[in-house]
Amino acid sequence: MIAEVDLQLHQCLGELIDNALDELVEASTEDRTLEPRIDITLPVSRTVGRSSAISVEDNGRGMSPTQLQEALSAGTSGKQRFGSLGLFGMGFNIATARLGTITEVRTGRSGDDRWVIATLDLTAMRRQSTYEVPLRYERKAREEHGTLVTVTGLREDMVIRLKSTRAIKETSGHLGRIYTYMLRDPQGGHSGAELMGGANQRLYVNKRAVSPHLPCIWDPNRSVTYKGSATQAATRINIPLTNAHACMNCGRWYTSAYNVCIECESTDIEERERRILGWLGIQRYADKSDFGLTFLRHGRAITYQDKSLFSWETPDGDYELEYPIELGMGRIVGEIHLDHAPVNVRKSNFDTSSHEWRFMVDKVRGPEPLRPQHAKRLVGHENTSPMSRFFNAYRENKAGLRYLVPGNGESSIHEATKAWGAKFRNGDPDYLTDEKWYQAAVDHDRFQSGPTPAAKLQDDDAWLQDEGLSHLSERGMGSLDMSDKDDKSDEPELIRPETEQERFTRYQSAATLLSDTDRHVRIGDAQPVLRVYVTSGVELTKDGQKQAYVVRIVAGEIEIYVDRSATLIARYGWSPMNVALVCAAPQLKNVYRVEEPIDQLITMILGQFPDRRVDATAVRARADSLLDDIRERLADLTAKDPSTYWNTLSSESRRAAEANAVSIAPYVDWSGAVENGEYARYLSAQGILDLVTDSPDLVLDGALFKTTYTSLGEDTRADQVARLGALLADLRRMTGGTPVFQTLELSRLLLTADLLEAEIAAT
Repeated sequence: MIAEVDLQLHQCLGELIDNALDELVEASTEDRTLEPRIDITLPVSRTVGRSSAISVEDNGRGMSPTQLQEALSAGTSGKQRFGSLGLFGMGFNIATARLGTITEVRTGRSGDDRWVIATLDLTAMRRQSTYEVPLRYERKAREEHGTLVTVTGLREDMVIRLKSTRAIKETSGHLGRIYTYMLRDPQGGHSGAELMGGANQRLYVNKRAVSPHLPCIWDPNRSVTYKGSATQAATRINIPLTNAHACMNCGRWYTSAYNVCIECESTDIEERERRILGWLGIQRYADKSDFGLTFLRHGRAITYQDKSLFSWETPDGDYELEYPIELGMGRIVGEIHLDHAPVNVRKSNFDTSSHEWRFMVDKVRGPEPLRPQHAKRLVGHENTSPMSRFFNAYRENKAGLRYLVPGNGESSIHEATKAWGAKFRNGDPDYLTDEKWYQAAVDHDRFQSGPTPAAKLQDDDAWLQDEGLSHLSERGMGSLDMSDKDDKSDEPELIRPETEQERFTRYQSAATLLSDTDRHVRIGDAQPVLRVYVTSGVELTKDGQKQAYVVRIVAGEIEIYVDRSATLIARYGWSPMNVALVCAAPQLKNVYRVEEPIDQLITMILGQFPDRRVDATAVRARADSLLDDIRERLADLTAKDPSTYWNTLSSESRRAAEANAVSIAPYVDWSGAVENGEYARYLSAQGILDLVTDSPDLVLDGALFKTTYTSLGEDTRADQVARLGALLADLRRMTGGTPVFQTLELSRLLLTADLLEAEIAAT
């Protein structure tokens, strides 16, 4: 019967690995010179059969004959179970029986001169109606030690599974995710390594190291501002609990003292400290599924990338998904250690109905909605949990430092940052820290706002220096050493022609690399590296003539430099990337001998940059997020005189608000919302436009929008209202009008969203 328990290959191996890790953690504590390792050997697809063997071996302390006999007794552990990943006993028997019919355990301690061997042949044991396991012995060198478990007589479904050419790779991947914490080096050098911790153990499958699935998070020192204070990009979770009593034999916890364990009748019960430990962090990229929390017990992942805490459980027991709310892409990740919480027999989930789990949910996520205004409306106060602060501080995926999202000067670069994440997990040293992601967020803001006055000054200085006129620069004049000038004024200055390398080095010193370039692109039959730089304050030249762009193609690398002040960018609003490709396409077509027309060549290259597409879904999501932000701020204003502002709204806007409220909160007290101003949380874009048009004193002059109003003359005030009204009319179209699919129109609406967001006053 135990062979019928539904366990996958990696789950069976996990039971054996748990035992080995328990042993190695203790062995490493006793012997600091030990280099712990676990070796798993799996048959390869071309040779696997029923007679093949699966083995798990560790170099721990090994067992004596007595210890081995106790360990193999079903339901009994040869060591204390408290604080352990696994145990010999039922879990061991189930796992080995799922793999095959014959299990051999070979173990020995350092200093002993023989291996102790036990063979469990389930078929023979059933035939002989005996479950006694005789021991036998073989000679060994005294310095040898450890335990080897070998399973043969493989079950047919395991043979079929192992015949897949991907079986070993997929099994290694599963094990890497389950044992990430145990395998991770807390001094690994990647961002957040010390915060996340790890046990630095070693696990191999067919002599290849199993890699932990390292969380790709921002450095804990990065932060964004939320409600006037910094919210770090990663933070520890350390929640002390009241001490409890633990059965040291079976691991069951009791909140009050017991003399005898009701689970296993052991009297070995001790009072122990309990804590909820772990961390929450922001991933360096957003994804539709690759995010969430991992919950662990004694370092072993029980659930991986769990998303259950992102939904709010209503008083009626229903669940409302609250995260992610933008584009369906999330980036909140974390690890929560619940060593005191019960798990199921397969170790595939916690008992989510247990008091221990429910308490953790309340402390880490909070019982209230994550959305602050929704929480205030329903329960009268905001959620103050660690996750709620993360949710609100990093809720948007808009590019730039405001939310710590890398961008390319136009939009977020989710696809590119995911590709960087893959390089991070492959151990590429250039991607271990978050510097590349951070620089992309910095560069995005720089593209958006243009060069700083300081940068402009440096650019001017560089130009004067290049022209041999550094003495005219402000800095040069300020620091000019007159004695040197006097000494050299009579000496003729030798001017050496600038080399090409020096020229391009000069360009680079005044340039910003577009974040999603610097990678291989396919052009015809070639795959060169493409880098696009935007320059500022330096004159691009070719053959002595000023150019809007220059191209250098060397050794499979393409560098395109585009002047930020080029007419197509500065006057016609083209993106630097588009200018670069349009201008360089004839040269690329010639060098790479592309037969297709130039327009197809440009399309082919742009198609390799999906983040640069203008997408209707993205526009709608951006508008919805913007509308939510405006409504939340507006509710505090309408509360000052609810009835007056309610009467300002058109009948159409009042009906829309009411319908929206019923849709979002079916049991809303609408009369109360109208009386206290809460109706503002349900207004449509048209409703907000009504307030701007008919009650500008309420929302302008920094109350909601930065737009100056009361101090202006009557005509100018009307112009201000009309200008803001035009932006809100576009917001109305984005959130409730006919879907827009024309690219130019989508681009225009995205620009409107940028302009409208810039109008919102800071809180």
